[in-house]
Amino acid sequence: MTLRRRLQIFIVLFGAATLSAALWERHVYNSARSQISTVLANSTQLDDVASQLSSALTFSLLLSILLLALAWIFLDRWVLNPLDEMRTELRLVASGTINQIIEVAKPPEIHAAAADAESMRRNLVEQIDLARAAWQGLEQDAPLVSSMRLALSPTANEYASDQLDVYGHTQAADGVIAGDWWDLIRTPNGIAVALVDVSGHGSEAGIVGLQIKAVMTAALAAGFSASAVMERVSAGLSDVEALLATAVIVEIPNDLNLPVRWVSAGHPVGYWLFGTNNLEALNPTGPMLGGFGGSWTAHEFSLRPGQRIILASDGILETEDNLGIDFGSEGLISALISAPHDGDSREITNFVTAQARQDSVTWSRDDVSLVVITRRLDS
Repeated sequence: MTLRRRLQIFIVLFGAATLSAALWERHVYNSARSQISTVLANSTQLDDVASQLSSALTFSLLLSILLLALAWIFLDRWVLNPLDEMRTELRLVASGTINQIIEVAKPPEIHAAAADAESMRRNLVEQIDLARAAWQGLEQDAPLVSSMRLALSPTANEYASDQLDVYGHTQAADGVIAGDWWDLIRTPNGIAVALVDVSGHGSEAGIVGLQIKAVMTAALAAGFSASAVMERVSAGLSDVEALLATAVIVEIPNDLNLPVRWVSAGHPVGYWLFGTNNLEALNPTGPMLGGFGGSWTAHEFSLRPGQRIILASDGILETEDNLGIDFGSEGLISALISAPHDGDSREITNFVTAQARQDSVTWSRDDVSLVVITRRLDS
């Protein structure tokens, strides 16, 4: 028997018992009043008292009925309906719709239970993605795939220091080799976060991605500016036919008084998130990389404690739902605003990825990358 049915039966039985008791009390009262009235027929004061008692019993009966109705409405709205909502979402996930987000707004207890279930779902999705990638990787040359994947992986997927908390997520469209990559490179004055998206996906895009990473990592580590690095990478792509790349480099100095610099080679817009719902676009500062030259300027801003930088590849922005509507910048901004403001970079990354993936029917069409950089509050 369901909880809803049990509660309905309990309220009906409780209501019937309360109503029966009230009716019995009124019957006994009327009987006693009739007998007393025969003896004291001329007592006007007694009639007044009797009328007051009758009104009190009637009010008590009506109040009992009202409280029962309110109790049922409360249970249905605050307990049963949220449980039904969570059950529906869980059944969707169990039936194979693994991108369905499990989320119940209230009450807090059920919201917490739904949050735990959502955390479990995200972990399951991550494991499924790894299993799928591993299976597809078996169809490729395993030793080569393993080496390329390791070379394209970030030096530390999750980076934390006294000043910064950085976390990124990359998922290949095919197998385990992506044309996307991101990394954290130590520079003479601090660190640089680079995100590169090579057109296409698979092994061909992965090889070009490796070439770009080798040049970019060495140049940034040697102290070259981000603008100069873009020029060197572009020159190196002059012999690579039919492949373009977008890239963004964010230079973060160790000195908190110095501004953060970003250079974007045709990369999708990133965002500087400051305050509760305030954000500013980090627009491209030069053309895409493709061996045809160009110039790239550096823009600056101050990244204060508690503020974030969000970088995303076009794979996450262009993913579409079943109506052909892409997630886009509006979806990214909406997810960032609704994300938990006190969450760390990993939590924000996972939240935004889950929002983008929930209704997507083209998730594996392109490589997907998302990086979140947070300036720690105590830095």
